[in-house]
Parts: sequence; structure tokens; C-alpha cells
Amino acid sequence: MPRIIILMSTYNGDDYVEDQIRSIYEQTFQDFQLVIRDDGSEPVFLQKLEELQRTYGFRLIEGKNAGFARSFMALLEKAGDAELYAFADQDDIWLPEKLQIAINWFDRHQREDIPQLFHNAYDIVDSDTLKKTGHFFFSEEGYDFRRSITENHYSGFSMVINQRLRKMMLRGRADRIVYHDWWAGMIAHAFGEAYSDPEVASLHRAHGDNVTTFSMKTRLQWLKKSLNTDTDIKTRSAEFARCFAKDMEPKDLRMLRLFARKRYSLRRAMKKAFYPKRWRPIPSSEIISRFLMLIGRM
Repeated sequence: MPRIIILMSTYNGDDYVEDQIRSIYEQTFQDFQLVIRDDGSEPVFLQKLEELQRTYGFRLIEGKNAGFARSFMALLEKAGDAELYAFADQDDIWLPEKLQIAINWFDRHQREDIPQLFHNAYDIVDSDTLKKTGHFFFSEEGYDFRRSITENHYSGFSMVINQRLRKMMLRGRADRIVYHDWWAGMIAHAFGEAYSDPEVASLHRAHGDNVTTFSMKTRLQWLKKSLNTDTDIKTRSAEFARCFAKDMEPKDLRMLRLFARKRYSLRRAMKKAFYPKRWRPIPSSEIISRFLMLIGRM
């Protein structure tokens, strides 16, 4: 049994996937198995994956198109047993010490009885030149379960989780959690611990095909969509309550139920929209979120 199983979901990633796979196999820590699930790519890309498989020896699962969250949850279920699990995107680059940094943290803090999440900072780079264009790091200071309901501090490709968190994640329905990394963060803050390490351990390519890139444009698109349907925050909160309500601390459950109730309540909406503490760190996102809370979409 490898100490770490690395889970990668791919979809027509011709331009960058070989760079990412190479960076994984160049890790200084080598006690791992890479498992790739292809999410219904075109035959030409599948052929490329099969060629790379012959070179590197990873395990390949060919699946039907389900979207990235369902694909990663399927990987979690089918990958097999290990002490730890790391997620990987097809278009990033891991720095050589990424896994070793995570292993060092777990060697000092490992607790099998609670869900644990480790997250590295990363640099955002131009997709072709790899020139640095930004940086992603959120401190854990001030971030708790309440904040995790409406704001995700974690990117899947920079996460390593333990077996306990994996098992708890699998209680949820993939079509209801929407983002596997957000789901993991909520569980860790409700029942265990999470740690954000400021050391950069990967390069995240910024390009037009990124699934979860957030900008002012995407926030406005999110607002437009949310005017007509409930946000994924409301859907995920309801699923979290279904899975974990009986195990939660009372104060956390009360907060969760402000978002998880299906029926609109002006009292609940006002309590969320005029809550005295911040929900999100970026002002534009905070304003949009409070408006959606007020009208019952969040």
C-alpha cells in the first residue's frame, strides 16, 4: 500500500498533461501511486494518456463525462486504500518538494481519529511562459466553519487529506457538493483540523479553460445565474446537514441551517445578510453574497 495515492481527473488536456505527470514523477518523495480518471475525453487524448501510461506506469480509469467534482469523488471511491490522498489537476506543475512538505506536516500532526487537511500556497503563472502573474495563500487565522459555508480557502490540487477525511467526504452525493475541495474544507473545520502552509509547492496555469477561475467577470456571471436558481452554497449546505447534522456542534448546526433550509424565511435572510462579521474577504464578492442571502438564493 503506498503512503499517498494521487488522484488526477483529466479531460482533453493535450497541451499540459504531460508536464504535470512528469512533475509528479519527479517528486523527491516517491512512496505514491498516481491514479488518473479520464472524464470522457476525445479518443485522441485517450490515446495520449495510454502512451503516457506505458511510460510512467500510473493506473488509468476511463470514465464517462461527469464533471470535475463527480470525477474526483469517483476517484476517491475507487482509488483504494492509502494513508493519505493528494488531488492533482491536469494542467498544473508540482514543485519537486510538494509531497515531502505535506508528509513532513503529517509526520508531526497525524491523527487518524479526525479528518485532517493540509494545503500549500501556490503561484499563478502564465500558461505558456510560466511567468508568475499572481499568488494564492489564505491564512487559517479567522477562518472557521461559519466562513467555510460561504467561502472556500482551498484548491484541490494543493490539498493532501488523510483517510478519515476521505471516508467522511464519501458520505456526500457528488451532484450536491459541487466542489470536492470546498466539501473537504467544511468537513475539516466542522470535525477536525486544517492547515494552510505558506510555502509555494505548485504552479497553477492561468488560462481560458480553467474550470474554477474566479474573476470579477465570473462573479457577475455567478450573480446572474444565482438570480434564477439557488447557489451551490445552499445546495451544499443542505447536503452537509443531511450527512452530518447529528454529529455537529450545536452552534455550527444552527449556522448551517440558516443556509440549508429550502423554504424562504425573511428572518433567516436578514440574519445572514446583516451578520456583523465578514463572510468573504473580497468586497465585491461580499456584497454579491449578502444580496443573494437577502433574496433567499444563498
